[in-house]
Amino acid sequence: MRLIFLVMYVAFSSISNAQEIDQKIASKTQRLSEIEAETDLILDELESLRLEWIRAELVKLGNPVYTEPLQEVKHLALTLGYSEKHEQAAWVQHIVIPEVEFANVSRTNDFRIDSLVNTGSAQEEDYFLKRIAEDGTMEFDGFGYDRGHLAPSADFRWSQKALSESYFYSNMSPQKPEFNRERWAELESWIRTYVIDFNEYVYVVTGPVLKDGLKQQGGNGVSIPEQFYKIILDVEGAEHKAIAFLMPNEHCAYPVSGYVTSVDEIEKLTGLDFFSSLDDAEESKLEVMNTLEGWVHEDNSEYGEVAPLKAPLTKGYFNTLQAKYKVGEKTKICGTVVAAKRSRKDAVYLNFDQKYPRNVFYASIWKNNQNNFSYDPEKEFLGKIICVEGKVELYNDQARISVNREEQVTYWEDVIGEKE
Repeated sequence: MRLIFLVMYVAFSSISNAQEIDQKIASKTQRLSEIEAETDLILDELESLRLEWIRAELVKLGNPVYTEPLQEVKHLALTLGYSEKHEQAAWVQHIVIPEVEFANVSRTNDFRIDSLVNTGSAQEEDYFLKRIAEDGTMEFDGFGYDRGHLAPSADFRWSQKALSESYFYSNMSPQKPEFNRERWAELESWIRTYVIDFNEYVYVVTGPVLKDGLKQQGGNGVSIPEQFYKIILDVEGAEHKAIAFLMPNEHCAYPVSGYVTSVDEIEKLTGLDFFSSLDDAEESKLEVMNTLEGWVHEDNSEYGEVAPLKAPLTKGYFNTLQAKYKVGEKTKICGTVVAAKRSRKDAVYLNFDQKYPRNVFYASIWKNNQNNFSYDPEKEFLGKIICVEGKVELYNDQARISVNREEQVTYWEDVIGEKE
């Protein structure tokens, strides 16, 4: 009897404990649901506040000043100046914020007409036509161009609302696929990398270089730009700086750093006046800047984003971007060795300014010539600015010089010393 009672007691206790655990699980589950609901509410509020802040910052910066008739269109996360004549924006202004690092909103691909454009924006038929083939499948004719974002959708992946806005046709321009998907995309990624590395927001102004006589596509006559520009302004913190890029609407052979220019140069090309709301002295200082100095974080130096030496160099010396124009000639090419690698056949390859495959120039030291060096060239030159002398050859669209002995190499500091 005592045994039966003990068994019944244990069973009752187990049931009681199980019920108690079930209650605790239910309580925790309920609390978790409440926390998730509260988190969603806070995230929604944060999104609204960030959009409100961006709107205020864009107003504070002011829009580019222009003489051509453009309609200013203000959305939550971007502002643009729409050219009816060319059926696209002459400029789109937005802000890239550090929150882009943890953004996870998926692409919406909801391309659509921008109803805020009074004269009517471009539309789907201006970028590609759809028709049903005889076999019932859908055929597309994209005119050979992508619907290229001016303000990239990836910059807005922290906000569903902002991301969706980037798919207005007012934010599109015809771009060659080899441009849009390659170097242009690299530039967009480069800007986000800067924002993340330095934890600073930046203003970005993007646009096509619009002019008379451009080819057109689509029923509304969307102009096909030959060039695109992108301007980045960082006025957060003590050190203010600006930089601009100008790229042709085609395959870009040079690395991103090869397309650096100044805001002044973009203004001359477009007739737009950027950052006129800034103090005149600061505006003048910022708009002549044309180097990558300060734009690459030291922790990211491994990536190889090093600007070519600013041309013109000392007489008789040329930078890596100029190497292609010296093919067949004996000359001296200078740059920063950002990668030094030994091949399976024991050849040493020195990549200048950009790592492979982005580099446009490299030097090769073949195995049988390495005993002509009193040091290990693979270790000696990495991270240094050097000049190599020899005949420039073109191999797989990359310029190169074969270095056979150490006398063909000069350190840039020695070249500068000679000049001084």
